[in-house]
Amino acid sequence: MNKPGRLTVLLLTLPFLAGCFTVATVPVPRTQPEREDLAIRGVVITDGATEQTIEYDEVLEATWTPSSLSIVGANGEGDDIMTETRLIPITELRGVLVKSLDAGPTSAIVGGLIVGAVAVIAFLVTGRAGDYQGSQGG
Repeated sequence: MNKPGRLTVLLLTLPFLAGCFTVATVPVPRTQPEREDLAIRGVVITDGATEQTIEYDEVLEATWTPSSLSIVGANGEGDDIMTETRLIPITELRGVLVKSLDAGPTSAIVGGLIVGAVAVIAFLVTGRAGDYQGSQGG
């Protein structure tokens, strides 16, 4: 039996792994180093009465100061890319959208891989797919 190439395995698993990620809202970090480490996808802002969620396809730049966040985000694809620059005071910032690992799909994929691997190993060890004693008239 031929082993699949590394590129083939990567191309087959990449869509499944991409489905394991989701955008989640996290609180605004208190310290500057924690803020700089975030992979921002958007923000949740408030004017005191209403909250607004702003999400970008890609954040081109995010600059934190002690009193504000300056964010340059892009939405769209191809020729229809729109960029937007916002300066948001920290007092209006209620949360930050970040890409994180989603436990549900990840657990399902890992469980499926484990069950599949056990089935393949059992087939290779026994050499038969399903031999039932009751099927042999004897």
